[in-house]
Amino acid sequence: MLDTSFERPLGDAGNPASWPFPVKIERVARAYANDVVTGRFANDTAFTESIELLRASGCLAIISTCGFLARLPHLKGGLNDEAVILSTLLRYPALKRKLPHGQCVGIITIDRNSIDQQIRENCRIDADAILVSPPRDGHFCRAILDAAQPLELARAEQELVDTAVDAQREFPHIGLWLFECANMPPYRRAVERATGLPVYDTLQLGIELYAKEIARLRDTQTRDVQPASPHLSHPSAEL
Repeated sequence: MLDTSFERPLGDAGNPASWPFPVKIERVARAYANDVVTGRFANDTAFTESIELLRASGCLAIISTCGFLARLPHLKGGLNDEAVILSTLLRYPALKRKLPHGQCVGIITIDRNSIDQQIRENCRIDADAILVSPPRDGHFCRAILDAAQPLELARAEQELVDTAVDAQREFPHIGLWLFECANMPPYRRAVERATGLPVYDTLQLGIELYAKEIARLRDTQTRDVQPASPHLSHPSAEL
């Protein structure tokens, strides 16, 4: 998790109560939101060290609360460790394949101008992909990126809904929304209601990854268990 001070309401990926299973939060010191988003935070080692700490603590799978971690060098050319997925943007190609011909993924990000070429290459995001953001001087961005004001859920929700509705009006071939930012899931239902389109977000990424790793672990244990043993251990696993 980035080094943030704003409120993380229920639904935010940085709030442990948002998850249906135990989680551990590892805060990366001095990784401030605006610096990470714009690429000014250059200490990639701080994130890799946090990943190793979480691994050592027994976590089954690892995600992040910022889609802009897709810039990390070890993501280039694909992620080797399938239990570590640091950005929902990495799901762009898979989500695109699920859509009918003629439809596309609409990416809602906290800062579309910071989706640079490195992120596009790492996540295989098309050059003509639809990228939209809430207003940079609006309430949501000011509360999250600048910590300039307390987060107000109703105002933030309205900005996210307006962003999606305006994009849908301009690009009616959008078939699905991809939320880059892990602070956006509290507004998923509102965006789905307003646009009639499904949303893929950080919570769904984490739940899918957790389920996959639990299944893999149990399959391994099933293969390793002796035939005479009637029991299969159930690990206490965390994300």
